[in-house]
Amino acid sequence: MTRRFTGIIAVSSALLVACSGSGNVPSNDLLDLINVKRAAAGCAKVAGDELLRVAAERHAVDIRDHPGHFGAPGTPPLGDLHSGTDLSNPGTRIDAAGYSPKSRWGEVVYTASGAGYNTAQATIDWWMNSPPHKATIENCAFTDAGVGLLYPSRVKWIAVLDFATH
Repeated sequence: MTRRFTGIIAVSSALLVACSGSGNVPSNDLLDLINVKRAAAGCAKVAGDELLRVAAERHAVDIRDHPGHFGAPGTPPLGDLHSGTDLSNPGTRIDAAGYSPKSRWGEVVYTASGAGYNTAQATIDWWMNSPPHKATIENCAFTDAGVGLLYPSRVKWIAVLDFATH
């Protein structure tokens, strides 16, 4: 069982009911856990935003579809997990999704493979134990967030969370 994570800054094979800013129930769980951590840090909750979800899902799909560029989930990254194969970065993906104007943005990414690592709780636990990820999550200036979550075959896990503020 391995996991891989990176940097500062989810789609499902099954259609499940979720809230704005998430594409499925595990994505909604992840957004809820983010808001618990933000509240503990004295920050307001981020609102789920569909445009940010679109940007985050776009990048999660890119990571899934290009293991030769990013590395397979659960293995060490081959490079910057925030730079897309099309040379996009989180800010350009957020712009392309139509979230505008934005005054700030951030992104956190987590990938894993194997039981125990491919859950919303494992994701938030890792992010909160990583100072750059924790700082992004606890940035009280962010007002909105969108979750992109892929979990192919329910074994691999690719989570991208995009934050922004108008």
